[in-house]
Amino acid sequence: MQLFCVLMLSQVRAKPDNAPAWRLLGTVHAENDDDRQAIAALQRAMKADPENLDVLLALGVSHTNELDAGEALGFLRRWISTHPTYHEAAATAGPAPDSSQALSHTVRLFERVLAGPGATDPELHLALGVLHHLDRRYEGAIKSFQKALELRPGDYSLWNKLGATLANYSHSSEAVAAYRKALDLKPNYMRAWTNMGISYANLGDYTASAAYYVRALSLNPAAEHVWGYLRTSLACSGQMDLLGAVEAKDL
Repeated sequence: MQLFCVLMLSQVRAKPDNAPAWRLLGTVHAENDDDRQAIAALQRAMKADPENLDVLLALGVSHTNELDAGEALGFLRRWISTHPTYHEAAATAGPAPDSSQALSHTVRLFERVLAGPGATDPELHLALGVLHHLDRRYEGAIKSFQKALELRPGDYSLWNKLGATLANYSHSSEAVAAYRKALDLKPNYMRAWTNMGISYANLGDYTASAAYYVRALSLNPAAEHVWGYLRTSLACSGQMDLLGAVEAKDL
């Protein structure tokens, strides 16, 4: 995965206006559990192709992961306003009466579109799930992601989103099942390995969580936060003799 990032960087440096390459690099960073780098790459993709729907949606997701609700909401609203099928509904809805109602206003817009032309669009269900997540309405987010998965069951990133939402809703056992499905579909999905470790830690199984963190770090050794998670799980499981290896970043 790290080699792939290096190769993609060489491509975009050679051709800075290559929007698909920047988008792909952003996707790789996001799957490597590095949303800041993902956002930087996706911003370059958007600069080259301002109306790319995949980029706008991905920016909404990554900003959600970074807990930047204002930016996330802005990109999700821009996504539906740019969409060739839904832009008229967005224009009719207009802006929110004030900033305090921006999120609820956008949620209602997406729900209206889903009641009409967007009922079978997995991307629309995904986006609504992200909006519910922003609003901490995890039950609504779970339903939206589950509906998206009914329409697109082979989407590993959707299974990961479902798992993350279940985890935030304190359903760690169900989250593990969703992450496992994501990993069945994409075994080198570093973000899902990390999330699996977090869920096992939440379940109190620190030995298992440490093993998942090690697997995640084998895919992205530069993930400093995961080294921290590993350190905590080893300490909680009483494996103090392995902390020296963590400090040395020796897997």
